[in-house]
Amino acid sequence: MIEQVTLSNAAALDEFVLAHPNGHFMQTSLWGRVKTDWPWHGLILRGADGQIRGTVALLEHKMHLVGTRFFYAPRGPVWTRGDDQTFRDLIDAAKTYAKKHGGCFLRFDPEVPEEDTAFADLARSMGFSIDAATDFSLYQPRLVYISDLTGLTPETLESIYHRTCRTKIHRAQRGPLVVRTGTTADLDDFHVMMEATAAKNHFSARSTTYFRELLEGLGDHGVLFLAELDGKPMAGSIACYAGQTASFLYGCSLPSEQNLNGTELLQWHMQAEAIRRGCTRFDFRGVEGLPTEDNPVYGLHRYKQGFGAKYVAWVGQMDLIVKPLAAKLTYAIMNRRKTGQIVAPEKKDEAQQTEAK
Repeated sequence: MIEQVTLSNAAALDEFVLAHPNGHFMQTSLWGRVKTDWPWHGLILRGADGQIRGTVALLEHKMHLVGTRFFYAPRGPVWTRGDDQTFRDLIDAAKTYAKKHGGCFLRFDPEVPEEDTAFADLARSMGFSIDAATDFSLYQPRLVYISDLTGLTPETLESIYHRTCRTKIHRAQRGPLVVRTGTTADLDDFHVMMEATAAKNHFSARSTTYFRELLEGLGDHGVLFLAELDGKPMAGSIACYAGQTASFLYGCSLPSEQNLNGTELLQWHMQAEAIRRGCTRFDFRGVEGLPTEDNPVYGLHRYKQGFGAKYVAWVGQMDLIVKPLAAKLTYAIMNRRKTGQIVAPEKKDEAQQTEAK
């Protein structure tokens, strides 16, 4: 049985996702409240006993230039992997829903390891095409780093860190920086640091308005951390704590912070908070390319490895065509955006969730 829910009655969906070992905050109504420009749709699959077998949260994107639309399930759907029938039922429900509401294709990017070739074969047999890009061209990063926090306490957290990383944190803890949690009133200062980081690393910074909507949408699940010197913010970060996973969303700093090790100190605080909240893993989000020294951007890999995080490659971004002709037109417009002829509001921005270093 399929149950449709909206942002106003999504409690059962949220509870299931946050309790599920494969759940992700982007598959809850929290993300729907952040992405206000993408209408949110929730689908719940229940068994004959009334228990929830799986869920999928869809964001609807309208292509105003051509009048088409598609539905995107960030890090979805949520189901017990290996239960192929539930996966099929969820996809069938999403396809039916998308077709009924004018969608030309569905997009998914579940956190399934690329080594799970049986899942990839299943998806392709159902008509999915899979994009296994190794850069930031996908809606969510395919290549990530994740730390296992199981059994750790804030006091033992450093045991998984590299020696150099521990040294930097100890130096920062003995130094003049003070870490505190911030509020939306601190976002102007956060944005100044984000613009400085964006200029250094050559990307476009999000607006203050976006960060305000992010924190307000995530509510108690989203935390802004600030590292200050004599009351002046020198580095900042935003993390989301939802279910068993804590996610590092944004990080930034001023150029003058470099020798103070503020970003390393903030990482420790974010992860210690994850442990206090009962999270068992910390998602550092994306990187580009393979973890090899010949990778020009291997520095970001090394930074995340320093905290004991492990490299993980997900299966990739999966598209399922619902209406072929409309989908062909939509892809043509999206390809023009990728080449820079039209500014893409979503793909470029979603790639900026790893700009800390």
